[in-house]
Amino acid sequence: MSESAKQGEVLVRAESVSKLFSSRAGETLAVDDVSLDVRRGETVGIVGESGSGKSTLARLIMGLQPVTSGRILFEGQELSAMTGKAQHALRGKMQMVFQNPYGSLLPHYTAVGNVAEPLRLHNRGTRESRRAKALELLELVGVNPRFADLSPRQFSGGQQQRIAIARALALEPDLLVCDEPTSSLDVSIQAQILALLEELRGSLGLSCVFISHNLAVVERLADRVAVMRTGKIVEAAPTEQLFADPQDEYTKTLLAAVLPVRA
Repeated sequence: MSESAKQGEVLVRAESVSKLFSSRAGETLAVDDVSLDVRRGETVGIVGESGSGKSTLARLIMGLQPVTSGRILFEGQELSAMTGKAQHALRGKMQMVFQNPYGSLLPHYTAVGNVAEPLRLHNRGTRESRRAKALELLELVGVNPRFADLSPRQFSGGQQQRIAIARALALEPDLLVCDEPTSSLDVSIQAQILALLEELRGSLGLSCVFISHNLAVVERLADRVAVMRTGKIVEAAPTEQLFADPQDEYTKTLLAAVLPVRA
């Protein structure tokens, strides 16, 4: 099938997904009967306040946590049914960018070593070709290759997040899940990272799930927005429609609290 024919196909589907956590304090339903599609070439924003379940949903989509009920499908295959080689191969197609870039990078590896590590783990290329690919990716995300052999702690927070994005792109994934990737950065750096993700999405044809507590952040990137509250999706609509005519009172409250993020 041609790439143009693939556009609009459902890449990831969550079907009636719930996630229940149990502890000594009791049980918490973090995700409650959520259904959501992400199509090829599309960016879906998931917004909500802290504790709304959006980050848990992101981890369920990535297969980092098992669902309690319902199912997650990637290219029509159920994640929980995959084992061994199929599961390992899937990891190359789904990558995640986390909120804290320094915490997600390997501190004892250099910048280029961090970016090359997924290629090594998936046995792609030679040591020399992996380094060459990693240097290309660092340059793509705006990190000067001259500094490739520095450790993550020698970079600013914004540069660390660029390195983390380069690492996430190393395996040429179909899906990029970004969990609050700008919330730990100051506003001017947030705008730079958003502009970078916007550019990469267009040039690489990525499908994205973008998690944020701020609707202004996803407004720039998302084709559709799902609003979560207490584990449920309370409203979902194309971005322009949701901003122009929100239906749920909670969405209206979030919009009233929007802080603009500009380049």
